[in-house]
Amino acid sequence: MANGIKKLPSLSNVSPGARATLECPVGPTYKRLHIVASGTGLTAAHIGKIEVRVNGKTIQDFKDLQRLIDINGYYGRPADSATGWTIHLDRPEASDLVYKRLTGIGTADVQTMDVLIDIDSAAPSDIALEAYAEVSEPMPLGPFVGIRTFPFSSAVAGEVEIDKIPRGPRIMAIHCFKGDVNAVVVEADGFKIVDAKKAVLEAMQKGAVPRARVPMSAKATTVDFMLEGDFAQTLVTGPLKDFRVRTDLGTSGAMDVVVEYLRDFQVG
Repeated sequence: MANGIKKLPSLSNVSPGARATLECPVGPTYKRLHIVASGTGLTAAHIGKIEVRVNGKTIQDFKDLQRLIDINGYYGRPADSATGWTIHLDRPEASDLVYKRLTGIGTADVQTMDVLIDIDSAAPSDIALEAYAEVSEPMPLGPFVGIRTFPFSSAVAGEVEIDKIPRGPRIMAIHCFKGDVNAVVVEADGFKIVDAKKAVLEAMQKGAVPRARVPMSAKATTVDFMLEGDFAQTLVTGPLKDFRVRTDLGTSGAMDVVVEYLRDFQVG
């Protein structure tokens, strides 16, 4: 079938303090999921954790709606808000049409695909959610974008090493969500792939072609391996024996490390 826009089934369990579930019919290839929300006084803070799952396994997770909005904003995608947001399964910032479409979620050979949305107990009582999808012809599940969050906490400021980021898939980007991450070093088998201050990383991101980035300066520092929109430039981690990320923190405290992977379902 040609590209189309599909209204998805009604979400279940949409109420304050509940976890709403969107069951996506299997068959088509999903490019983007659009959620439309309403409710008296509804804000982004009323929407908590968001997970995309295939066959019951989480492939993308966002701490909350604001985190999804921030990451979409970094890539210069159309603005999201509490009343409408988009989960991008494709990569509109890629360098050509093949790459743009590569990571759509093909469901021709999967049993289930669903989205879980946590609703805060303080959300308006009349909250409502509905969902639409941009879809294309049925395809089996191929490469897709995995987004995973790894909470981290440091008792000290200064250089801190993070050595528990899972290896295996290619890494597209690493977002360190803490406002005072002053520099980042990425080291693979003892070789420094990235060694740069926040200002240098952001200058390169603003000049990215074909799609300039919009750095999240007040919230996060990002290492982006796809500034030219080329999947071939993603960081291969499968063969690595040692992989480390070191950050220079202005203060101690909590930091979320959000990793965007290019992966396949067999990787886990």
